[in-house]
Order: sequence, then C-alpha cells, then structure tokens
Amino acid sequence: MPPSPPAGLSLHPSSETRFRELFEQAPTSIQIVSPEGRTLRVNKAWEQLWQIHEGTPLHAYILGDYRLLDDPQLVESGIAGYLRRALDGESVEIPAIYYDVVALGGTGRARWVTARAHPIKDQAGRILEVMLMHEDITDRVIAEKALREREQRFRSLVMATSQTVWSTTPDGRVLEDSPTWRAITGQSYDEWKEYGWLDAVHPDDRETALATWRNCTASGAVYETNYRLRQLDGSYRWTAVKGVPIADADGFIREWIGANKDIHEMVTAQAELAERLEREQRHSALLVKVAQASRILGSALSTKEIAQGLVEEVRAILEVHQAVVSLNVGGAQEINAVSMSDKYARYRSYDVKPDGSGIYAEVCRTNQVMRLTQAQLEAHPAWKGFGKHATQHPAIRGWLAVPLVDRQGQNIGLIQASDKFEGDFTEQDEAILVQLATIAANSFENARLYGSLKEQDRRKDEFLAMLAHELRNPLAPIASAAELLKIGIASEERVRRSSEVISRQVRHMTSLVNDLLDISRVTRGLIQLENVEVELGATIHSAVEQSRPLIEAREHALVVAPVPAAARVMGDPNRLVQVLVNLLNNAAKYTPRGGRIDVTVSCAAGQAQIRVRDNGIGIDKALLPQVFDLFTQAERTPDRSQGGLGIGLALVKNVVGLHGGSVTAESDGPGTGSVFTVTLHTM
Repeated sequence: MPPSPPAGLSLHPSSETRFRELFEQAPTSIQIVSPEGRTLRVNKAWEQLWQIHEGTPLHAYILGDYRLLDDPQLVESGIAGYLRRALDGESVEIPAIYYDVVALGGTGRARWVTARAHPIKDQAGRILEVMLMHEDITDRVIAEKALREREQRFRSLVMATSQTVWSTTPDGRVLEDSPTWRAITGQSYDEWKEYGWLDAVHPDDRETALATWRNCTASGAVYETNYRLRQLDGSYRWTAVKGVPIADADGFIREWIGANKDIHEMVTAQAELAERLEREQRHSALLVKVAQASRILGSALSTKEIAQGLVEEVRAILEVHQAVVSLNVGGAQEINAVSMSDKYARYRSYDVKPDGSGIYAEVCRTNQVMRLTQAQLEAHPAWKGFGKHATQHPAIRGWLAVPLVDRQGQNIGLIQASDKFEGDFTEQDEAILVQLATIAANSFENARLYGSLKEQDRRKDEFLAMLAHELRNPLAPIASAAELLKIGIASEERVRRSSEVISRQVRHMTSLVNDLLDISRVTRGLIQLENVEVELGATIHSAVEQSRPLIEAREHALVVAPVPAAARVMGDPNRLVQVLVNLLNNAAKYTPRGGRIDVTVSCAAGQAQIRVRDNGIGIDKALLPQVFDLFTQAERTPDRSQGGLGIGLALVKNVVGLHGGSVTAESDGPGTGSVFTVTLHTM
C-alpha cells in the first residue's frame, strides 16, 4: 500500500491521492522500512530496479518476513550498520554496494547502488518509519572500470613502446613525468619539466622547435617537426616529433600527447643520398639516360612493360651483364623480368622461382640497399649459392640490389644488377639504381592503380547493364497487363491476373531498388546498429524461415546443426538475420536443383563461427579475393541466369564488419561447392 502522509498532517482526499500517486510514479526507487527493519511499502521504480514485481512470491516475501538487518549481503558488506543508524533516527548516506537479487531467489541482474536513508518521525520525535531512496550507479561503475583499464593499457603501451612518449598541459608546459624521455636524454624530472626539455634539443634546432610548439599550442594545430636530440653519451640524433591535442567533451584542449621517433639513420641516409645525387649532376650523360629511363617507365601501363623496361635501362646505364626485377606477388617472390648480355645467353631460359630464404629475401625484408663485391657476396650469411639450382642459375659476380618500396613504405620487390663490364659497383651506381628503383616503384603502383581503375570501370559498366536488364525485365509484363486494363473489355479473371502481374513485378522492382539503397547506406556508414544480446540459434531460425521459399523451390536439402548454448553475441538481430538470409539465398541460387546446404555454428576462444556450406557450382580461386566486392556476381555468372544485382555478399561483408566480425569464402574451384564463414565475438 502507498505511504501514509506524515504524522500530524491532514490531507484532503484529493491531496492524499496526489501524494500516493507521487510516491508510486516517482522516478527514484523508494523503499519504506519499519523501525524493526521490515519493508512496509515500495514504489514502481523500486520494482523496476530490482525486477521484483507485485504479485510475485518474492515481492510478498520482501514485504513480509524479510528483514533488512538480517540480509547476508548487507551484513557482509557493512551496509547493515548504516541501516541500523538510520533506524536509530539518523539520516544516513549509504555507500555503494553490489547487490545480487538472485541470492533472494530473484531473476534480475545484479546492480551497483547507493542509497540515502531518512527517518520519518512524529511530532514527539518517535521514529515512525525510514525512507530508503536508491540510486542505480551500475553504468557509472562499469564506465569508470573501463576508463581505468584503458588508462592502464595506455600506460603499459607507453612503457613498452620504443618511441619517446610525453604529455603536456593545454598551454604546452610539461608537468607529467616521461620515463622514456629520461631514459633517452638522461635528464631528470626537474630538468625536463616545464620547458626544460629544450635543453636536450640541439642548440641549432632549439629556437625553431620552440616557436613551432608555441604556434601549435596557441592554434590547436598538430605539432610536427624534426630536431636533433641529445643522447645519454652526449651525441645528437635526429628525431621526428608529433604532438596531438586531446579535446574534452566541450571541444577545449585537455592536454597534448606526443612522441619522438628516432629517424637518425633515415635522415643520415637521405643526406648521403643527396650528396651522391649532387655529385651525379656533374655527369650529364648519365642523367640523360636516367631521364630517358624515367620517361620509359612512366609511360608504361602494365607491370610486365615496366619490369622489362627497367632491366633493359639498368643494364644499359650501369653497363652490366645481368639485371633482374623480382616482385612480391601474393606474399611470394617471382622473377618478373631478366636482361642478360650474350655472355649469359645460355641462362636466358632460367625461371626457377626464388624460395624466399636467400639474399633476395634479405633485401626485401630489411628494405636496405646491398652493394657487395664478389668476396663480400660469398661471405654474406644469407648467400646460399641457390641450393640445388646452383648449376642452372647464372653466375653472379659482384652484386647491387635496391628494394622497391611503395608509397606506404611497404616492400614490393627488388631490382638487382650483377657483373659489371669493368670493376666493382660504386656509390654512383648505387645512387642511380636507387633513383631508378624509386621511379619504378611509383610506376608499378601507378600501373596497379590504372588496372584497378579499369577494372572498376568495367564493373561499373557491367553493373549498369545488369541494372538496366533487371529493371527492364518487369516492364514488359507490366506494360502488357496495363494495356489489357486500358482496353476495358477484359474479363474479371483477366483483370485479376493482370493486377497480380503488375503487383508481383512492382514488388520485384521495389526489392531491387531497396537492395541498392541498403548497400548505399551500409557502405557509407549511414545505418545505426542495435546493440543487444542475440541468440544465434534464433537468428538462424529466422533466416531459414525467410530463405525457405527459395530453398524449397529449388528442391535443396537444408541441414541446420544444433546451435551451442554459448552462441550469443552482441549486435543488431535484424541485420544479422539479413546477413544469413543473403548467405542462404546465395547458396540456394548457386547450387543446382536438388543440392544440399549445411548450416553449422561453433564456439571457441571467445568467437562464434557460422558456416554456410553448399555443394553447388563453387568459386574459381582467382575470383575468391573479389567475391565480397560490389557487383562481383557479374563475373561469376555472365549469362545472368541467377538474377539479382550481385551486391548481397558486399552487404554481408559490410554488416559483419560493423559488428566487429569477419567473413571469409572458401572453395576448391568450380564444381566443388563453397563455404562462407562468419566470425563474431561471443559475449
């Protein structure tokens, strides 16, 4: 029953009604307790907090025999002592407790709560009852725990990184210690704090470093510069510095986080290269040849043309008997072009693939130039004489190899030269080959981009043709049905059938347009996912129900294995059903009539894997890497026999990615069936 009005206060009936209604509908959980510690009344917010509702046995127990002071959880946590003070007449702030109603036989989740206990007294000061008001702080506790864990991870990362990491106040002053800075420079904290760090910067770089830093802290721009930093032994090394402003929720800079990365070797190498190139400018004839090679490489549009042009130019410019370009393809090295003088004519057919263990791989792994005399080459630990192929491999006499590096700093192969007409390779030879390698690497990447653009343009054209085909197909029956209706002499049955034709074809066209809109929203990040607990068993059941008409129409056998109880994830149930419907429909469409489709779920190591296996037409291995790209279906079924726009698997990949998962496709080739595996994180 709702609480009585305070003693000594007489309420008009309507006022009493409002008082009771206020108690019941109050957003705060309220529990009225007798001086003996028994619960007299609770409001709706209390019931909602603890999931103990009126009419249940537990609710009756709480308002009956249950006594707060005897509750084991309250006794063990010390909360009972606070309640006893309140029952003795003191207003008490009760600290947080993690309370689990399961211990009382309830089904609600355990919650972190704080409470205020306020005794209600009559005019004589006697305690009539105590009002407990609870505050649910579960979300706050969880958020604070997550914040502490993130801070711990950040500090661990700072300690583990090889870079020098630091932070400053919003106005650019150093207050927090940086062990990595002290370890590099030898400065103590007192020497480093405020602007003391400038003492470790080279005197010639100090003024620029400070001016740039002050401009950035004033404007909020990212701080990026290079300067030389004093080391423990007193020497100076070049470092690349980057500082990023961290803003609070209101957009104001809370602090700066930055790091110094040692780039001394890179800067030194660049300086040495600049000196070498400067000397080379005196050799105009060589520069003309390099410019000519650059034009040749820049005008080539295919990898094969670039590689062959490169080896021919290298042989001519460096005057060597051998030049070879090897590229990394799919994680393995391949010889893509060879140019040899007549001295090595009998070796021109040699095409044994490098095994990735020799000196070729060393250059690609380290991204470092190698210039070796014959003696140095044979003494190098990575030199293996080409193993069982040594008798077939051309002899190497002195070696110069330069890595090919793309714009992201990733190795894509190497260019090598061997057996100079006269003498050993020089610094000048190395500088020329480095320049050619840079030009060639850009050309290789441009060729790849050009090929990619051509491929995208081809797919776009195929998709537009496909879309026109899919949208045109329904128009003929719609036009025919509309013409019959227009004549006005058709029978009632004919009118009904014509209407059904129009409705069916309009639904088909609507489905196509909805598919286009859906993939557009997903790929542009315009959808909002729910984040609720999802039972994969129920998800699979819903997907099967949606796909069943297509599966049954094609007379497939569908086998769904029992789903483990642990197969629960956090995500959007509707979108996950959409993922599985697309995979099931894909399996049904690409499996000949009367085939078999298996759906299995496994859980291990915090992940759930859903596999959709079919014994259908399979996928060519060359197509597997692109199977989740938009419109790939056009390549898979050029006769358009399966229908659709070819965007289902692209939608699957994007939706699974938004859930933090992954999807893969496997097939041993045409006629061997396919397996699509969705991997999600379990709860």
